[in-house]
Amino acid sequence: MESVAMGEGEQRKTNSSEGCVDYRKFVFCRLMRTDDGLVKRGITGSLLIIMVTTVAMETCSFVSIFMSKQLQSCLDCVRSFLLGNLVTMVLFNEFANRKRLARLHDFLNSSMSSPRTDLPEAQEILNKAREEASSSLRMYIIIFSGNIAPMILAQPLAEWISGHSWKKLPIPWAFPPSDSDVKFGLVFTFQCIGVCIANCLGMVFMSFSSITIQMTAMFDVLLLSLRRIENRATIRTQREEMDYKTSLLYCLREDVIFYQQLVREMTSATPHLRNTFLAFSATVPMIMACEAYPIISGNFTIGDLIRSFVFLAIQFTCWAQTCTKLETMTDQHEAVFREIYQTPWSDSGPVYKRLVYTTLLFSTQPKHIKARLSNEISATTSTFYSFVVSSFNWLSIIRKMN
Repeated sequence: MESVAMGEGEQRKTNSSEGCVDYRKFVFCRLMRTDDGLVKRGITGSLLIIMVTTVAMETCSFVSIFMSKQLQSCLDCVRSFLLGNLVTMVLFNEFANRKRLARLHDFLNSSMSSPRTDLPEAQEILNKAREEASSSLRMYIIIFSGNIAPMILAQPLAEWISGHSWKKLPIPWAFPPSDSDVKFGLVFTFQCIGVCIANCLGMVFMSFSSITIQMTAMFDVLLLSLRRIENRATIRTQREEMDYKTSLLYCLREDVIFYQQLVREMTSATPHLRNTFLAFSATVPMIMACEAYPIISGNFTIGDLIRSFVFLAIQFTCWAQTCTKLETMTDQHEAVFREIYQTPWSDSGPVYKRLVYTTLLFSTQPKHIKARLSNEISATTSTFYSFVVSSFNWLSIIRKMN
């Protein structure tokens, strides 16, 4: 028995890979001081500076809403204010849930580096999940890095090409004033720093997709394990010299316990995901409406057009990814219910029956991520479409106001 266990352990070590993809180890998280060392460090001076900068950007945009004399400038400040709320929430969310995120990534790392079963398909699923999570993070790095230049330079370059003065702020603040060269230089520099920070925090914000991809893969491995439970029981019978029924019950018990672990880890990460979804759902319809209004009204410059198209494409992509990734992950509970129900659990003893029956009751319905402070807004594809319609409603209201 010991030699079999040692051989199985050695085989798992041979098959193991580098573990999970932890977005906290990427450069943008280190720049924003939200990396995997945040649990030990706690709040630091550099993190406070970033927080103060985002709050200051948000405050200036809010004050400028009421001081702006043109509707387009007012809408730009509204958009900037809502984006400021979004990125500020990202920092506080990462800091407040740092221990939960560390626990979740420890679980993912241990589960993905040492798979429970020796099924080759399981290793393929995990490898594919690593590649997909890494590709997703690289995609968001490219998207938000490419967004920095249009956000900062689109307006000044468009004015310069048109033969006007290039001195135009990326965000048309009325406060603080920028009526002299020195003041303009200071405000412009501050806005450039703020835009860079906001885009880095955008990368942090969308990095939750790496969590959902890998958690979905863990569910896929569990489903594969349940589908192959009879084959696993046969192999275990030959290895450990036990009868088939006992081996089958052991395999079933392992799968149920692993499912309960997945549920616990998802529950641990739920506050972080709920805050993420709340921040996006509360701001994205109005942000998209404010950005689209100049294009719809026909009152725009080349700089407005370039910036708006880039920004709307990013917003639309991120909102779609947020809803679909979270929905795909939470829909796995229903699939687990079907697979557990099809296993020969009814032939087991009362202890196993109670364990499986409780699991079946829990997994009957998908456990959608709901926005904090709301039980009506769930992260589903239908919510994505309804909020796109909501953006058009906001756009109609703005046109009537004008």
